[in-house]
Amino acid sequence: MIINISELVNRYRSSKTFEFDLKPEELSDEHLKVLTPINVKGSVKLVNDELIIDIQTKFSAELNCSRCTSKFIDDYRFEFTEALELKDNQENINEHLDLTELIRDNILINMPTKPMCSQDCKGLCPVCGINKNTNDCNCESEQFDPRLSVLSNLLNEDE
Repeated sequence: MIINISELVNRYRSSKTFEFDLKPEELSDEHLKVLTPINVKGSVKLVNDELIIDIQTKFSAELNCSRCTSKFIDDYRFEFTEALELKDNQENINEHLDLTELIRDNILINMPTKPMCSQDCKGLCPVCGINKNTNDCNCESEQFDPRLSVLSNLLNEDE
């Protein structure tokens, strides 16, 4: 989304507020499926020779759980601030500011790196691969690496 900042650059105003929605396609990729328009609210302030941009976003997205690999939907809200320096020695100061990439980058940085469907997700069974949230299995979870069997012998010697 492009906003006009000519009044700020020319110092007629010291701040400007904005609100708009970004299309889900502008943020979705192979790892993140945005389901709702991304609501963006914020302000741009001119402080000395810097534009201070405060932004709040909210949207819903579908992710894959990092423990059980199930798809889940969650609501996200992010707030961030960016500072852009105005260069007075430039002859052509751009009077339009495209916030799309700035918003996209900050949302992707703030998304959870290991999303979970719930805090008490049990994940997958390491033996049979069944989702332990929906089914129980009778697999022995105490499997030892055969290369470490020498260490278990040390425990037996102490007894």
